[in-house]
Amino acid sequence: MKSKLPGMIELRETASTNDYMEMLLNTSNPEEGLIVYAKYQTSGKGQENNRWESEAGKNILATAVLYPCFLRPDQQFFLTIVVSLSVCTLISKTEPTLQPMIKWPNDIYLNNRKIAGILIKNALSGNNIQHTITGLGMNINQTSFSANAPLAVSLSGITGKTYHIPTLLTNWHESLMWWYSQLRENRFSLLEAAYLDRLYLINQPAEFIINGKRLTAMIAGIGEFGKLRLNGEDGSEYLCDLKEVVFVPSGK
Repeated sequence: MKSKLPGMIELRETASTNDYMEMLLNTSNPEEGLIVYAKYQTSGKGQENNRWESEAGKNILATAVLYPCFLRPDQQFFLTIVVSLSVCTLISKTEPTLQPMIKWPNDIYLNNRKIAGILIKNALSGNNIQHTITGLGMNINQTSFSANAPLAVSLSGITGKTYHIPTLLTNWHESLMWWYSQLRENRFSLLEAAYLDRLYLINQPAEFIINGKRLTAMIAGIGEFGKLRLNGEDGSEYLCDLKEVVFVPSGK
């Protein structure tokens, strides 16, 4: 273990940066905003227990810790908003011509392909959130992916450039803490508006599988607890949790 940058721990290899951060929380009191970065993960995690594919040293595999004790448990989706916007800001500042979008709830898309995934774990204590572990896997310099990730794309794959990952990590930290400061100041409307402005496929007809039924619908926004609001082409309205809706890729 070594620390090259203020507020950052760099690891050559670990099972999972989220697990490593959890170990730190169990044994110490890491400062808010601390980032653990690994060049390689042996058991990187995605949503729904999926694995996160990444070549060693080529991508961002990182986890930050926050202490949003000022938030109620029913407000925790705003942490998803903060982290999602921080990644979009990182991409936009790195390459201003690119337009990153947020595929609900927190995948980051570029050109209809996935460039980053976010995994957030909140620890609750009574009526407050004790701490938040927020993991980020972002494809940077890797240019080939397995057949199991047909929609994967990287920054280098789009621009043809090679990027300095420590610089990107520093910039992500800055972006994350700025959006987090908006949350601390209770700017919920600003955060929600910024999230909706980046929401992938909002107000566009698309194919979804909702509660096992395939249909055409439009994303109308987000509802209580961050649920996805959709309007079916037949006039039906839906409010979906993560396990209740599946995005059908275009052409499938």
